[in-house]
Amino acid sequence: MRLGCLFLLAGALLAGDVAAQPTPAPAMDDVPAACSVPEELRDLRHGLPRMARLLREGRPVRILAIGSSSTMGTGASAPSRAYPPRLERALKRLLKGAGITVRNDGIGGEVASTTLARMKRAVEDWAPDVVLWQLGTNDALRGIPGQIFAAVLREGVRFVRERGRDLLLINPQYLPTTPNGGLYLSIVQTVERIAAELRVPMMRRYAIMRFWAAPPRPVPALSQDGLHMNDLGYHCMAEVLAGGMAGQVAPPEPEP
Repeated sequence: MRLGCLFLLAGALLAGDVAAQPTPAPAMDDVPAACSVPEELRDLRHGLPRMARLLREGRPVRILAIGSSSTMGTGASAPSRAYPPRLERALKRLLKGAGITVRNDGIGGEVASTTLARMKRAVEDWAPDVVLWQLGTNDALRGIPGQIFAAVLREGVRFVRERGRDLLLINPQYLPTTPNGGLYLSIVQTVERIAAELRVPMMRRYAIMRFWAAPPRPVPALSQDGLHMNDLGYHCMAEVLAGGMAGQVAPPEPEP
């Protein structure tokens, strides 16, 4: 019975699945305490050189957020509470004076190959400076073979970089129980491995959400369906991501 419910939940996920140079601000300023994570989890590990250069030159930055339901904002009480609009507000707070635009191109239920096709069109048509690619959850739940998923991911990295844009990966969310735990974890590890190999910055969403879910005070980051994030989850996701991005692009604070 429990396994059957899990498959129903998985199906639900698939269906809905600058004027002045910026100055750094405290990465977790004005953020709910529940969103706090160790610095190691917030660290993106690799840089965003185009974004950093544009900010140094006082120029605006356009960010494309693309992916499935976690990007679209399924489970949020309003579109403005999905992670991309929250991210825009957080980056503007953290990078004082920066002209930041974040466009939400999330469509629920997509696997990586479908998102990749849309991402190629969006990069060519809108010419973003930074691409945030949230991927992997639906591929794991649909049983997409790991080799196929890895090939799609590598193609996406190559495509964005060949056009001189920054790419930031967002790996799958943490789910306490999944219908195919082994495949799910392998997809998570594939994103982490390729990000490390190709030196692509990555938000470690799986590890971050696992940290939030741990006792003694787990963060209620999921909506009632147990799969999609809720308002608090998207708020926390945006704040942690903004902190990681600001840490890569903001100039260091001067010594006192």
